[in-house]
Amino acid sequence: MRKTTKAMALITAASMIMTAFTPVYAESTENTDTSEEAAVDWENGENIKAIKEKGVITVATGTYVPFEYRDDDDNIVGFDIDLAQYIADKLGVDMEVTDMEFQSIVPSIQNGEYDFSIAAMYKTDERCEVVDMSKSYCDSGMILAVKEDSEYADTVKSLADCNGLKVAVKEGATSYNVAQSFLDENPDVSYEIVQYKDTVGCVSDLLAGRVDVVVNDLLNQKILSQEYNGTKIVCDPFTHAENAIAVQKGKEDLLAFINECIDDYYEDGTYDELWAKWIDTSDSEEE
Repeated sequence: MRKTTKAMALITAASMIMTAFTPVYAESTENTDTSEEAAVDWENGENIKAIKEKGVITVATGTYVPFEYRDDDDNIVGFDIDLAQYIADKLGVDMEVTDMEFQSIVPSIQNGEYDFSIAAMYKTDERCEVVDMSKSYCDSGMILAVKEDSEYADTVKSLADCNGLKVAVKEGATSYNVAQSFLDENPDVSYEIVQYKDTVGCVSDLLAGRVDVVVNDLLNQKILSQEYNGTKIVCDPFTHAENAIAVQKGKEDLLAFINECIDDYYEDGTYDELWAKWIDTSDSEEE
């Protein structure tokens, strides 16, 4: 799978660090790029034809800076939204995006309410049981963040160091699964998990002193740390995961088309453009 040096600069540490547990939801599933899928004639597929006839492709998303969020003009923008637009443009149709709570996204795809979802969603075995997921369009992993001037800034380096603390996670997301799994597998460690509807809430309460540690995706936290002064990432990624697009089970033509778009987006430079626009806001020294 193609990866640019920019992405790998942030996630290389994840492959080097092995912790006492490896949650199944933080692991990628088998690559969906099989010869059977590659042979799908998506151009003549029923789902592709239906979307073209409607003239619009419908997209479900959440709120997760810098991937998807509402700007000052209340428009839904972000890395994922630009990629979704790229897919719509490839098909020659308009795009209609709906944002919702994260835990509602997969059920909405299962029910066929939207054509696909893109929400910085990790590709996991559990999710692949209920929806079909694309190739990876961006890799990341989980990290811990604390308040920069807190007493834990130099002592917390892993979940094992969070004994007796309040740990903030995003409700229904991998951060919750990781935090809860660690507790289940390490009964000698005890911390309180506090769930939030979005990671902005996690960071806001961290800075307000209502929680002590945030478990978050590296790329999301990197942006939040720039926007909310006073936070500090205290460890390298301790999981590795692939962000993928979800479609309803059985829509092989739509999935094949999306995977082809992802191939093109790596090859034609679109990935690098979106990375520079939404994530690598510092400089290009990681080239």
